[in-house]
Amino acid sequence: MRGTASGIAFSCRGPSADHLDMPLLTLRPAPLRSTPLTTSTTSVLRHLDSRLVTALLRTAAPALESARTVVLLAEGRDGRRVSGDAREVLASSDATLLIVTGDRTRPPWVDALEPDAPATTTGPRVAWCSSADLADALDLALADGLPQARVSEHSRQLLTELVAYWEVNGLRELHDTVVVAGRAAWPEYLRTGAIISTPGPQLRGGTSYVGFSVDGAVAPVVPAVTGVHRGVRFTPAAAERHREKGLTHLADVIETSLAARTRSEGAVYDVVLLSAPDAETTVQLGAEVPDAEGAGRRAGWAPARRYAHLDELRGSTAA
Repeated sequence: MRGTASGIAFSCRGPSADHLDMPLLTLRPAPLRSTPLTTSTTSVLRHLDSRLVTALLRTAAPALESARTVVLLAEGRDGRRVSGDAREVLASSDATLLIVTGDRTRPPWVDALEPDAPATTTGPRVAWCSSADLADALDLALADGLPQARVSEHSRQLLTELVAYWEVNGLRELHDTVVVAGRAAWPEYLRTGAIISTPGPQLRGGTSYVGFSVDGAVAPVVPAVTGVHRGVRFTPAAAERHREKGLTHLADVIETSLAARTRSEGAVYDVVLLSAPDAETTVQLGAEVPDAEGAGRRAGWAPARRYAHLDELRGSTAA
């Protein structure tokens, strides 16, 4: 686990003095068939002093304040990859589940686990934190900012490697922009003001902008996300119902797509509504941004997307 670390802009909640009086956490091994991120992160943390692990996890996820035993599941890209593991852990163990994802906000699928995992006398069965929260806690420990937990030289080396590993995987800061394969999506956006896809993974929580990668470059127009609608049936009747509810843009998307015969009547799609190219909320980069990662991707966007930071895209045009 090697990489080049860089600074991050997110602040981390400092540890409470009450942590000193709370029971220490026991971090269990990663479940079988876990994601590489889960396995690597858990392996490193289990080699640390239990007081340090307790301080790290409770700083990143205050909901663990009263927990005793924890299973960590981490996935920085599409967190739903760990949802199956999460249900298995909840069904076979009494441990508190800590889910770490690259979302800015707690994902709905994590909330959906709660009915299967009612709270216990030691707190909730399911806790969540963002990858940036945990990365900030690691940074705090390396800066000797966790006074209740001593960081030995060996622990410092392990934490440094873990931070570098998270940096390589793009998890030290939360991205706000999704870049999609735009050969088909870009003209469809210009025609409808939306991205339309077959039902699939949700956008990462906190995604605010969409970039379009066309022929190896991100288009200079980066619209803002104005609404997300999943499982939308494309029929004239559905469009009329949406219009009656005040969802004018969604109704227009359905009607425009059916009129142009670019989408099948009666089919169900996910729709991401976007700001217009000339809207104040749309970001104008001023020039295309080279996108080596996007070169050669298939048309369509659901299976071909990556997350980025708007400031990075802006910086690329200024370089």
